[in-house]
Formats: sequence, structure tokens, C-alpha cells
Amino acid sequence: MMKQPSFLSLTVPWQHRYCHGGTLRKTSKGRGSRPLSTKDPIHLVLKINKSTVRGGLRNRYAFKLMTALIKRYSLKFFIKIEQFSIQNDHVHLLIRGSRRSKLQSFLRVLPGQFAQNMTDTPETTNEGKKDRREKIWKYRPFTRIVKGFKPYQIVRNYIQLNECEANGRPYSKTRLRGLTQEQLIELWNN
Repeated sequence: MMKQPSFLSLTVPWQHRYCHGGTLRKTSKGRGSRPLSTKDPIHLVLKINKSTVRGGLRNRYAFKLMTALIKRYSLKFFIKIEQFSIQNDHVHLLIRGSRRSKLQSFLRVLPGQFAQNMTDTPETTNEGKKDRREKIWKYRPFTRIVKGFKPYQIVRNYIQLNECEANGRPYSKTRLRGLTQEQLIELWNN
């Protein structure tokens, strides 16, 4: 008796087993189901097209809107926001959720509501076709489950460093790798 072929047997390389979305989606590495965890924190990255949002996400309107939406929908879907940073062209969030369905809803609703509020509804032309506009989001939301304490500290420091750079700290190529313990303490005191 022959078994039915399984379409879920896509082999994901070990370094991408806890990741999904973003640029991985364009390759076969990110085409499985999105791994989500209710026990471990999740690093979420949302990236916009720079040409669609004037002034980027750090302009007054977009920054206020994104902050309000994060707070609103984290309360609605019982998502704990441990840390977030809004950059000019992307958003970093470190989140925890109690249920997979709530996490999925948060990942669906937050970008959708931001895109709806930033653009007008597409108008119907005379021929009945909808007006096509450029997409707000460059990629699907990138998520990575953070397993272990050391990776958790690295993600927290990375998000904090991004926030400091958005507030005027000069960009460094070495970023977190070149920081001493004193510089890490200074990073968190700003």
C-alpha cells in the first residue's frame, strides 16, 4: 500500500527553523508554516517601502499612529510588548503571547490597520477596476522565536541600540560585537 505524498515535508535548514517571513519568504526556506511560541519571546520586524510613506515611520503622524496601534492591538489580543523600536523604515518588537491564535491575529491586524490608516481606500474608476497603489509593506512580517537567555539578551540589546541610533547615536559597523560592558550599560542609561 502506497502512502499519500506529504506536502508539509519541506525541509527547513536548521538556522531558519524558528524564523519566518521577510526575505526568507522569497526562497523555499521560509515557505512552511510560521513557527510561533507561547513560552518563548518572539522578535517581530515589519519593514515598509520607503517610497510609500513620506518621511518614513519617524515622521510625527506615522510614529504616533504606529505607537497607538501597537498599544491598542496588544491590549486587544493579550500580547505583552516587552520592547519596541520604531525606525525610519522598519519596526522592531519583542513580544510574548498567550495563544497562537492571538499571535496570528496580532500579526495580521497590526500591519493591516497601519496600511489602511496611511492610505486612502482604493477608488473605483469608471471601468469598475480598482486603482492599484504601491504596497506599504515591503515584506511579510519577519518573526523569529528567541530560544535561550543569551539570544534574548542579544535581541534586547539590538533593539535598544536601534532605538538609540534612531534618536541620534552614530551608526557603527561593528554594532553590538564591538561594545564593551560599560558601553552596554551606557546604552541602557540613555
